[in-house]
Amino acid sequence: MIPSSLVVVLATFTIGVLALTAFVWAWWRGLFHDLDAQSRVIFEPDDLRLCRQWETPAQRVEREHTYGAPLAPQRGEWGGAA
Repeated sequence: MIPSSLVVVLATFTIGVLALTAFVWAWWRGLFHDLDAQSRVIFEPDDLRLCRQWETPAQRVEREHTYGAPLAPQRGEWGGAA
């Protein structure tokens, strides 16, 4: 029982050190400096202007003010018929 437990402990320690090393490397390279801008990279500019049924009127007004007038969804997009 002890030899197999030692293997598990060493493997867990190794994986933990690798994960910590990857995190420190990413922090040092500056990958966490502007998370707000990086979170928007996945959206195309038109995605931020599509009509959303789940928004409150206040959220809709804020989004219109920030990104412009809303666009009607195309077929297959949010709110558009498939």
